[in-house]
Amino acid sequence: MNKKNGRIWRIKAPGENHEVKALSASLGNEFEPLANVLVQRDLKTLEEIKNWIPGFSISKCDPMQLKDMKVATKRLKLALEKKEKVFLFGDYDVDGTTAVATLSLGLKNAGWDVITYIPDRYTEGYGLSKKGIDKAIEEGAGLLITLDCGIKALELVNYANEKSLDIIITDHHNPGEILPNALAVINPKRQDCSFPFKELSGCGVGYMLCIATYKSISLDPNKLNSLMDLVAISIGADMVPLTGVNRYIVREGLKLMNMKPRESIAELLGGGKGKPISLQEVLFAIGPKINAAGRMGHGHLAVELLTTPNPELLKKLSHEIELYNIERRSTQEKVYLEAETLAKESSNNLALVINGKGWHKGVLGIVAQNLVEAFHKPTIVLTENEGVLSGSARSVPGLNIYNALEDSSQHLLQFGGHHAAAGIKINIDKLQNFKNEFEQCVNKNWPMHKRIPEVLIDSIIDPEDLNDNLCSLLDKLAPYGIGNSSPVWGLNRVQMTKTSFLSSNKHLKTYLINPDSGKGILAIGFGWGSFRPKNNLVDVALELEWNYFRGVRTRQARIIDIKDSI
Repeated sequence: MNKKNGRIWRIKAPGENHEVKALSASLGNEFEPLANVLVQRDLKTLEEIKNWIPGFSISKCDPMQLKDMKVATKRLKLALEKKEKVFLFGDYDVDGTTAVATLSLGLKNAGWDVITYIPDRYTEGYGLSKKGIDKAIEEGAGLLITLDCGIKALELVNYANEKSLDIIITDHHNPGEILPNALAVINPKRQDCSFPFKELSGCGVGYMLCIATYKSISLDPNKLNSLMDLVAISIGADMVPLTGVNRYIVREGLKLMNMKPRESIAELLGGGKGKPISLQEVLFAIGPKINAAGRMGHGHLAVELLTTPNPELLKKLSHEIELYNIERRSTQEKVYLEAETLAKESSNNLALVINGKGWHKGVLGIVAQNLVEAFHKPTIVLTENEGVLSGSARSVPGLNIYNALEDSSQHLLQFGGHHAAAGIKINIDKLQNFKNEFEQCVNKNWPMHKRIPEVLIDSIIDPEDLNDNLCSLLDKLAPYGIGNSSPVWGLNRVQMTKTSFLSSNKHLKTYLINPDSGKGILAIGFGWGSFRPKNNLVDVALELEWNYFRGVRTRQARIIDIKDSI
């Protein structure tokens, strides 16, 4: 199924009329459509909006509310006093590598002796590894801290205990029924954890450990504010909700990137582009390059890049990571085309479980996500190695894929993740049984009304109301993402004029005009180059944004969906 076809439009129920009217009077009557969106999101007065915009300040957070934090900070204080080596073990994705970089910079600046370690994706796999534990012991470390992993590493933590290596687990993935027997297990998703913000990134959990540790030895935690750019990158890349303290960190992190980005981030962005660094740059420019290191080479390259003070080494690492990213895009395209063919052969299945030989493990998560977008089905993509399949799972709206995997886990060697994404490992002779049971679990837990792809319209608007003033107000409500989506506006019965096609007819550029007033807005439709209206009038779902070109800022609409008016 082409992802551009067959989507149902659903317009959100409008906010209470008297609340919308009251808020639009405060904002200005021209902003009534925006007032409707804000009331829908339970922001009903200017005071509520002003209080919500900055997020929940990190200074008001008490990281000691995280279960086991007191034990962890006491052990880190002892390591500092004894001049012990502290071994930081992180996952190889953006969240894990930024977590290791953040804690490394924070602890080193306060005098800790730190060793950083990222496992090899291909020889060690995901999570805490025996090789990593042995390396910590070899290096003479007395304490190992996991970052963005470890919550299910029961046997490996027992192994470390036998070797007299203390372990502090910091993770944000769903815990199992039994927690590792570590010195401390810091995870906001623990049932016995009273910390109010449950959806921290893995890097965010590590950052809270750093803040708490500074406080425990009477250091000013504000000295760690300069690290919020790295935490912001992890939040954006790991798709955790932009609410509460996460919103605050991302806003502050983006400010840091825009005022004076650290050299590593500037290198990843490829220099100034004449526009502000937004969360979109994090998602599409910074995150994929950091991930490419772990996908195609080794994740420790990203840690080195983010922590090195050496300008020459920084440029060398940035160039190396850029080459890996180019290789990643080429490999990803090849695997996707093969996987897409197999997916079409499984068109009658509710869930897609696709496997192939020789597929590069580093791109399977991206391929799975692209298949989800193309077919609107929960998708697992696996590659085979010596009779064992391993790979990535990605979900769809309305389905908690972690729960579906848990319900069919009797067939799996290993799995872990959260509601939207997971990793799994399975013996190839168990694959068919797993497929059957996973299909049943998806059928049981995925609501019928969510199985047809939809476009959710926040508010209907006239083209002439998509003006500069509205665009500027929307800036104040950013950043947008999970938990604070950019408003999707609906235009009814507008005309397309001055239409052109870009990039060999891949993309569409047009003016959307109100036929009554003759006023409208320039719109760009990425991936919409094949659309040809059958009638004179069309309905359009869009997001309003600024376009930056050669230092000039202009307003434009980005087309989400377009169809002939009825």
